[in-house]
Amino acid sequence: MQNSIDIDQLINQNQRRFGKRSIIFIILFSLITAGLIFWYFYNDSLDNSVKISYEEHLVKKGTIADLMIASGSTNIENKINLSFNTSGTITSIFVEEGDEVTEGQLLAELDSKDLINNYERQKLQLQKLLDYPSDSDLKSAEYLVSQAEKNLKDLIDYPSDEQLKSAQELVSQSRANFITAQENYDNLLIPTDSQFDSVIKIIEQAEYTVDNTNLLISNAENTASSNKILLIESVNNYCDQSWDGLGLPNIGDACSGEENLPLTKSITDNILSEIFVCCDANTTKMNLSKSLINSNSNYLSSLEQIEVYKLQLESANASLKDAQNTLENLKNPTQNDIDRFAHLEDQAELNLQKSLNALEEILLGTKQEDLDLAKENLTKVKSSLDKIKGGSDKNDIAVQQLLVSQADDNISKTKLYASFDGQISSINSKVGEFIGSGQNLMTLTDPETIEMEIIASEAEYVEMKEGMYGIVALDSKPESPLIIQVVSISDVPNVQQGVVTYPVRARFIRGFEVISLIDKFRPLIQSLIGGIDPSSLQNIPGGGFPGGGFPGGGMGGRPNSNQNFDINNLDMNNPLLNFLSGELPAEGMNGTVTLLQESVENVLIIPSEAIIVERNVKKVISSYDDENDIFTQIETGLTDGNMTEITTGLNEGNKIYIKKESIIETSSSKSIEEVTNNRPGPPGPGGGGPRR
Repeated sequence: MQNSIDIDQLINQNQRRFGKRSIIFIILFSLITAGLIFWYFYNDSLDNSVKISYEEHLVKKGTIADLMIASGSTNIENKINLSFNTSGTITSIFVEEGDEVTEGQLLAELDSKDLINNYERQKLQLQKLLDYPSDSDLKSAEYLVSQAEKNLKDLIDYPSDEQLKSAQELVSQSRANFITAQENYDNLLIPTDSQFDSVIKIIEQAEYTVDNTNLLISNAENTASSNKILLIESVNNYCDQSWDGLGLPNIGDACSGEENLPLTKSITDNILSEIFVCCDANTTKMNLSKSLINSNSNYLSSLEQIEVYKLQLESANASLKDAQNTLENLKNPTQNDIDRFAHLEDQAELNLQKSLNALEEILLGTKQEDLDLAKENLTKVKSSLDKIKGGSDKNDIAVQQLLVSQADDNISKTKLYASFDGQISSINSKVGEFIGSGQNLMTLTDPETIEMEIIASEAEYVEMKEGMYGIVALDSKPESPLIIQVVSISDVPNVQQGVVTYPVRARFIRGFEVISLIDKFRPLIQSLIGGIDPSSLQNIPGGGFPGGGFPGGGMGGRPNSNQNFDINNLDMNNPLLNFLSGELPAEGMNGTVTLLQESVENVLIIPSEAIIVERNVKKVISSYDDENDIFTQIETGLTDGNMTEITTGLNEGNKIYIKKESIIETSSSKSIEEVTNNRPGPPGPGGGGPRR
């Protein structure tokens, strides 16, 4: 019994202990579970804003082209600015912009009248040399000889009675002038009464003239005032007159107010011309007009008379002032006057001495040196006469013939001709304008020599090579690309604002030359156009690539006669047909140039974005499951940025994956069921998706 009680107690005690433990365990379990659920819910609510997906790609064979992008513009190589080799006025331009011209065609002319006149003058001068000497030339030379002979004779007979008499008279006149100068100087220092009387008389006359002129001005002003009143009255009568609907002639000018009086001559002339048209003679209207014109004329005359009297008054005042100054100078001569009269006296004395010396020299007779000079001159003019009789110098004739030739050449410079077959691209002047020598009149171009000028940076210059092919997309015609080939790369840089560039020239490849060279730039076309096989030009002679070639076509050639070419069988929707166009672009068009540097064909390629680089090791995602991405290590070759060549690690047909992350909308109030039951699965095989 005791044992049973003990057992029951033990059981009860154990139950009580287990119950307490159970409660604690349940509480702890509930807290842990709630925490895990909250953590999971919160974490999943945050991460569900990013969605992971995988983009599948097949490893395939294709073409990789290493391309270079540059810019450039079209330019015509064979281009010349045409100009005249002389200045002048343009009289004729025989072409217009856009006209086709041939070599040697006359394009323009300058005014050549002056040049023709000069040519005629030079010809006339040449003829004179050829006809030299004329009768007048002989007579002139003979006259010079006779004058030299006379001069020698006069020197031998020197002095003559007439020369001696003239010298003596000069001495007498010089002596008289000297005496007068002495008297004037003395009178300046000590003036006479007669001098004072004469000056006072001049002053009185000048004062009278001033007073009288002032009176005349006053009378003239009164007359002008009266004439103005009469003019105002005539104007009012004219302007108040009814003109029977014809309109008052010059009403805006004649009737504009007193401040505009007197009327101008143009206004009065217009009144006369209009009044004779609208009105008969001896009518009120005619008389009013005449009165207006006469009153205006009288007023003008009186105003002009006032101005005349004012000028007379100004002159009279000046005369009065001069006379007063003279009187003052008589009383108190200035030092300047004293010096001036003293100088005049000295000059008169000097002239007297010169005349005395001249008389003395004449009395001595002719100097021997003068006789020798006269004899020498006579010898020279006689020699000149003999030379004239011998005719023109041959050198002079040769020089003049050269001048005639130059004059004729100058006339030819007034005509402008085409240097080669081409097109007139621009004309910069018009008929009637003056143009200088060497100034550009028009530009002649050969459109067939159009080329692409590429501006290469220093980095591009290093990579560029002659013979490289490219495609040009012109800004104005991006839908019609053109094929080019680099023909020259300049080693001379252009430096502008510290930027160094190199000019590169490229020719356009067009027409059937595209076919003959297509294999050389096939990777370029496939890289830019994509998915188009150049061999699709089945119906074009030389097609069927690779290795088709164009028999007989050569560089830009045409099909030969033994080829069956039917343009009607061409697929006109083929984009490659753009390259076969024979149309060249215009000059000055800008565009983007894509040049082919290097290429590989029929190699394994994948999208460049599929390649993952970690610690210099390249790899791709080859598969994945719910938890992990499976990688395959690879090695790469050439890349164009979008696609990359695979050299090892993959085979054609293998699948690779590009891991994508995208943003999706998240809800701030997800239920536990949504968190636990609606998690997205992976898009790969087997469903479900990787956990984050």
